[in-house]
Amino acid sequence: MENISFAQSIMDQEKASTYLRWNFFTGRDQLQFNKKGNKVVIKTLNNDLYKNLKEELASLKIDQSYIKGINYKESDTEANSASALAIEIELKNDNVEMFSFYRERDKKYVVDFWMDGDTVSLNKAAIKKPIEEDQVVDVTSKPLPIVPVITKAPKTKVKKNQANKPASKEDLVSIVKEDKILSSFIVDPNKVVVKSDKEILAEEVESKKPYRDFRYGATFIWDYDPIAPAYKEVVNLKTKIPEIFYPIANRSFKKSEQEAHLQLTINLYRKKKWGLMYKSIKLFQQKYGMEKEWELVEFIKANAILRENIETPNPELFKNAFSILSTLSEKSENYELKKAIYKYLLTFYMAKGEHLKTLQLSKNYYAGTRDNFDFEESAIPAEAMLNSLAKLGQIEKIQELSQEKSMKKILPAQLILSYQTFSYLRSGDLTSLIALYEKNKASLAKPIDPVIMYNTAEAYFRVGRYNESMALYEDFVKNYSHEFVASNASLRIALCSDLMDRNYQDTLELYKRAIDQSVDSNVSYEARIRYVAFRGVRKIALDDRDLEIRIFLEQDKNLKTIPDKNLSKLLQQVRLRSLIVDGKYKEALAYLSLLPMVTMPKIDARVFDGDGAEIIYGIISDFYKKSEYSQVIKAWQTYKDKYVDKVAQDPFINFVVGSSYVKLGLYKGFDEVYASFEKLKDTPNRTFPIWIARGSFQKASDLLSELVLIKDIKLQNWDLVQKNIAVFGKRMTNYNKTNYYRGLVAFNQKNYPEAVTQFENFFSKQDQRIIYDPSDVADMIRAYTDSIYELGQTDKFLKVSEAILNDTNSFGTDNAYIQNVRERIAYLGIEITAGFGKKENYMLFEKKITDFKKANPRSIYTGRVNYLLGQAMIINQKVKEGRDVFTSLMNDKNTSDYIKELAKSELSLLNLKEKTL
Repeated sequence: MENISFAQSIMDQEKASTYLRWNFFTGRDQLQFNKKGNKVVIKTLNNDLYKNLKEELASLKIDQSYIKGINYKESDTEANSASALAIEIELKNDNVEMFSFYRERDKKYVVDFWMDGDTVSLNKAAIKKPIEEDQVVDVTSKPLPIVPVITKAPKTKVKKNQANKPASKEDLVSIVKEDKILSSFIVDPNKVVVKSDKEILAEEVESKKPYRDFRYGATFIWDYDPIAPAYKEVVNLKTKIPEIFYPIANRSFKKSEQEAHLQLTINLYRKKKWGLMYKSIKLFQQKYGMEKEWELVEFIKANAILRENIETPNPELFKNAFSILSTLSEKSENYELKKAIYKYLLTFYMAKGEHLKTLQLSKNYYAGTRDNFDFEESAIPAEAMLNSLAKLGQIEKIQELSQEKSMKKILPAQLILSYQTFSYLRSGDLTSLIALYEKNKASLAKPIDPVIMYNTAEAYFRVGRYNESMALYEDFVKNYSHEFVASNASLRIALCSDLMDRNYQDTLELYKRAIDQSVDSNVSYEARIRYVAFRGVRKIALDDRDLEIRIFLEQDKNLKTIPDKNLSKLLQQVRLRSLIVDGKYKEALAYLSLLPMVTMPKIDARVFDGDGAEIIYGIISDFYKKSEYSQVIKAWQTYKDKYVDKVAQDPFINFVVGSSYVKLGLYKGFDEVYASFEKLKDTPNRTFPIWIARGSFQKASDLLSELVLIKDIKLQNWDLVQKNIAVFGKRMTNYNKTNYYRGLVAFNQKNYPEAVTQFENFFSKQDQRIIYDPSDVADMIRAYTDSIYELGQTDKFLKVSEAILNDTNSFGTDNAYIQNVRERIAYLGIEITAGFGKKENYMLFEKKITDFKKANPRSIYTGRVNYLLGQAMIINQKVKEGRDVFTSLMNDKNTSDYIKELAKSELSLLNLKEKTL
């Protein structure tokens, strides 16, 4: 590939053998691309950007294989703003195609040009075709109303025929797949990839966004059913009878007695004299025979029955009338009569939903029109055949009929195209559908038939071409908002915006519009669920208003419809994830256990398994923070096989469990966990889902080495610990926790200066404080403060102890380890302050002791602290209060004898002073 770059430029050009690429390094909202015929228009409102682009394009060596020329427009009349600027690129010919997308991670627009040699120019791909005998089909016929066809789409496997695709398209597909907006939205937690430093950095940038990505919301997406053109009723059965198509004409009654008799019967029919009419018919048949004028007689009978029962239908009489009409349609040789009956019967059976009967009838009707050269009439049964086949799901027959020349002559071109899009979408042949649309879209008369727009938009959506899908759905809603499936289109628009990671507030507004404008209760409910997932689950910092909108998950009690399995599954996912983000892991686990995961498809179950593994980690993490190691192990053993092992490996949870075994002294259990963990040391870390922040994202091999250190420290194998720390430090030169381990070893070996140095090295790197276990924090604080105390650095101890007590005031107060260390540090601070023996110290001393007693009401140091409090009160001239404290110590059963003796001595000294005075 040849690369042409520009120093400090905002664009560059790349040439390949099969395509030409332009990269524009600018913000997403700075440029707009639009292709019209053989011209590509680049619009911008940024005057400086326009000038820079103009200068760089002017100096650019144009590739004549794709581009003919470049024009500049200082004012684009087609733009929304009078100040809009445009650059018009004239392509070599109609076969040059253009595709653009924005690559978020590189902050650039990518525009590709390639030669589409296997397709016909869109301007030449007209669907208007001349018809034999100089007849022309009118393609401007009005689009018909839509009836959604609710059918279960068959699972068909579409073979990928790479040989038929140009190399340029293959290159383009691979390029597009790299872009994150077209990446898969259902992620299999088992499929983990090793990420580069650049990708990790990109994820850090991503983590600063106010919302999690689409994968953390309502991720289940299902196909919407295709729609077929609605069959327009030929006649209103509630007000019309077959006579409307074949009027019963007067007879030449002067010609003969037979004609006069028939005219009498017709007159009685018109006057609704049914009894006399039937008598007249009976006499006529007796006199002239049953075969004479039998078609007219039977037709009169059928119309008489329908005419009398049209307002208050009698089912039995109606059945008789339609039986008569069916017999006439089969046996009569009168084409005009049969045509009238066919029209009426078609409407009747179509309304009843008897599609098989309709199909057979329309075939006979169609054959009759062809035999009698009534080509104009053929359109009615032809459309009825296609509609019946659509309702019956006979996709191959639709495709076969739509290709027949006779069909193309009599039916509007867009109507045939509508049924073709239906058949392709129904069978899952998305490639053929998109190719058909793109071949003909340039010559489609506006407005495009709604069926074509909707089905093509759905096809684009299914293949991940969300820009094209969104544009078609928007046109559909704009032109056909009255249609029932406009609800589906509105939701798809919001979903496309969401999948392309567009502006968050705009996407939320699109979801709200879908909720408000949907007339389909199921679609409205789906929009509500997705809205809650976006705002109440994916949002990182939730407020009260975000939590309030979760009420949308409650179904309207007035609705009698039950959500289908797809909606139910989506609702279950969002409810579960709401509990996870709220930190209610036990409730989430209880809810997850009730879900029917056994009956789910494997890929769907894996999504829940991934969330389940995070729930287990959340439960284990809560226990670990409280130093409840036995509960950590219990939760691990209970749910490991059910959830954790079903998804990709998470090294940190293995580290937490392994260290819990060590803390409890269960070394056999530790060895088992370590052995199983070691087998997975070469597997990458799980990167999705990560609902709960990890204390570390180290490699499995590094965590294994750290577990060995923890075990040796617990066993006090100091020589082995020192040796392993040296190796550990070489492997992980920037790992701050190594300083912590060195300090801990130095303290236990009574090397207090070294301990203080190492701990302070650890504290100095505040962005790398990565101690996960509260008991480790407690051990570190105690070792550090005790080292200072042992060195006799009293002033430093008081400063450090005050800082530590402030830092840990909210952290770990419900953890016994932390609380014990806080108590010890506070007590030592009191002892040191008392040791100074200065009056000004005692002025603050009394408050410090009062605070200590309040924070530690059951402290083992209570007796000693009360004794020091009494001394402080005496020195502060509170003799009476001090005497009361000493007396209370004397009478307290829980006070040690040593403290009682000290209190007794203080009281004696007070008495002696009073006597002396």
